[in-house]
Amino acid sequence: MIDLPKPLASKDSVKLDIARHYQLSDGTKGDREVISTRPPTTAYFYPRVSVYDDYKGWDTQPHTGGLEFYNDFNDYTLSVTVPKNFIVWSTGTLRNPNAVLQPKYAKLLEQSFTSDSTIHIATPVDLTAKTVTAQNDQKHRIWTATNITDMTFGTSDHYNWDAASTITDDVTKRRVSVQAAYPDASNDFHHSVQNSRYALAWFSKNWPGVQYPFEKSTAFRGTADMEYPMMVNDSHVPDLGFAQLVQDHEQAHTYFPFYMGINESYYAFMDEGWATTLEYLIGIEEKGKAAADKFYKQFRVNSWARRPHTNEMPIITPSPDTKYGAGDNFYGKPSLSYLALKDMLGDDLFKKALHNYMNNWHGKHPIPWDYFNAMSTGAGKDLTWFFYNWFYTPSYVDLKLLSVDKAGSGYKVAIQNVGGFASPFDLVLTYSDGTTETVHQTPAVWQKDQKQVIINLKNNKTITAVQVDGGIFVDANQTDNKWAAQ
Repeated sequence: MIDLPKPLASKDSVKLDIARHYQLSDGTKGDREVISTRPPTTAYFYPRVSVYDDYKGWDTQPHTGGLEFYNDFNDYTLSVTVPKNFIVWSTGTLRNPNAVLQPKYAKLLEQSFTSDSTIHIATPVDLTAKTVTAQNDQKHRIWTATNITDMTFGTSDHYNWDAASTITDDVTKRRVSVQAAYPDASNDFHHSVQNSRYALAWFSKNWPGVQYPFEKSTAFRGTADMEYPMMVNDSHVPDLGFAQLVQDHEQAHTYFPFYMGINESYYAFMDEGWATTLEYLIGIEEKGKAAADKFYKQFRVNSWARRPHTNEMPIITPSPDTKYGAGDNFYGKPSLSYLALKDMLGDDLFKKALHNYMNNWHGKHPIPWDYFNAMSTGAGKDLTWFFYNWFYTPSYVDLKLLSVDKAGSGYKVAIQNVGGFASPFDLVLTYSDGTTETVHQTPAVWQKDQKQVIINLKNNKTITAVQVDGGIFVDANQTDNKWAAQ
């Protein structure tokens, strides 16, 4: 805490001059300041003014442990000085490429800004020949960025440099630069630029359907699988499909937390849950729904569904206080809540509500109640019951098929909600003639009673079997989800 000599008046300013010198960590303690010493990816490397918000005043929570960001929106100028033959990749726009790169490579960088195809700016041949950078150790690489929450950079003298661009707005034809920095042996990163091109365009035009807000994005090969404004740090993944998913997830963080200014260190579910959701939705387009569903269940839901739920903590629990199943509270459970709401509202109304939330809170600091209120207002519905169910209760997903009874020309199906979450599900019906039918139930079925529901089926056919299928909403006990006629 630094006390000012006099109070700072509204709309006034103060200049802080901080001289600082320290030894970079070697990356062996699991921190994210330096991913490795050769090459280093450097983050959290500069002092910053704490956030002052109207929720808790000055944010005094330390930047320690596994919890991540809470920064304000700022304009930055970053100057990096490294030895010759070291290339620097950073948040922001490089302002002096002609001064720090040899003419050939400055021209290739410029060409990449309008190219759909990947341009190999620096290859192993170039790096070995030491012909990429200006041969002057004192040349400062200068980067600027506006209205962002953080700044990071990476540097190497042996990393490939690929670049291209992608159109994120079909009307204005706006292009975003996409770059990648990686050792040649990382086979997955040879696909990185094209994967990012697809992701940024898809996120902009589909889900969340909001323009990618920055002028570029760089994927840097590290070990952290970590996101920063305009940069992602991904580890090497031999499986190309999984490598694409990891990069999709980190790119999705552009919107949550960086577009929204979310306090990850206190409410991690407000960004990790959304990145997990967007990772799944783009995965449907990339790999097909069956493959995306299978991976989502295996990677995000199965371990939670199968564990004992006696110590379940509500999603709303502040991140520092989430002691049991923190990963599930940050990733899988909130993601399921967002997908459940999408299922209940339908795509069009859900997107309208989501845009209301994002437009209202872009460049600000939303907390969970801002999300709840903005989604209810945007949808034009009182969603209090839904948000209470998903965020305030220690629930999980577990439905039990109690009975199937003939009722007139149809049937009554009784389902008990053992776990408590208002999750969607399918009733898979098998008829005596061998045909099947799937009847979908949205979470709205639980609005009046979240413990049990009777579903009335109007059907002239004879039902011989019924199965409750939650899909990606994996049931904790699937042994009681089936009924068969005696």
